[in-house]
Amino acid sequence: MPDVLHFDVDKALDQMLKVFWQQGFKATTTKQLAKSASLSEGSLFNTFGSKRELYIQTLQRYRENAQFLFELIEKDVSPIHGFRAYWNAIAARAADKTRVNGCMITNATVEQSQDAKIVEFIETVHSDNEKFFKKHLDRAVKIGELKQGTDAKALAQFLQHSVQGIRVLSRTNPSKQKMRNIVNTAMSVLDQHLVNPTQ
Repeated sequence: MPDVLHFDVDKALDQMLKVFWQQGFKATTTKQLAKSASLSEGSLFNTFGSKRELYIQTLQRYRENAQFLFELIEKDVSPIHGFRAYWNAIAARAADKTRVNGCMITNATVEQSQDAKIVEFIETVHSDNEKFFKKHLDRAVKIGELKQGTDAKALAQFLQHSVQGIRVLSRTNPSKQKMRNIVNTAMSVLDQHLVNPTQ
C-alpha cells in the first residue's frame, strides 16, 4: 500500500513557494525547501519529485493564485473597461511596498534558468497570456469598442511585454505616480484604436 501523507500538501507548497519566490530557483536548496515545509528531504522528493518539478509546481500555483487579475478582463462585458481594471490592479501591486519580491513568474523569466523544462513552462505562460489578451482585444473589435482592422496580435504583444516591464520595475519599489504614468501611457495605445475615443 502507498504511504499515507501526514501533512497538508497545499500548505507545504505554499511555504516552499515563498522560498522560491524570495530566492529564485538556483539559490534555493532542497534542504531549505524541506525545512520551510517542516518535511524531511526524503518526504519532499517522494511527494513532489525533483527540485525542478517542485519549482514548476510552485510557479503553477503562483499563476493560479493570480488568475483573478485576468478575470477582471474576462468577466467584464466591456473588454476595454476590463483592460483598464487589469492595468490598474497590476500597477497597484507593483507599487505595493509589501510585495518586495515582485512577480514570481517575471523573476523566473529574468533568472533565465538553463533548465529546458523550466524555460518551456515560462514560455508557455507568456504565450498563454498573449493569447488571452488577443482573444479579448478581438472581442472588443467584434462588439464595436475597437476599430475594425485593429491589429489585435500586435497590441497583445505590446501589452504582454509592457506588463512584464512593470513587474521588473516593481522590484525597485516604484512610486504610485510612476505606475499611474505607465498605465496611462499603455492605455493610450489602446485609446488610439477606440471607436469612441471618449470611452
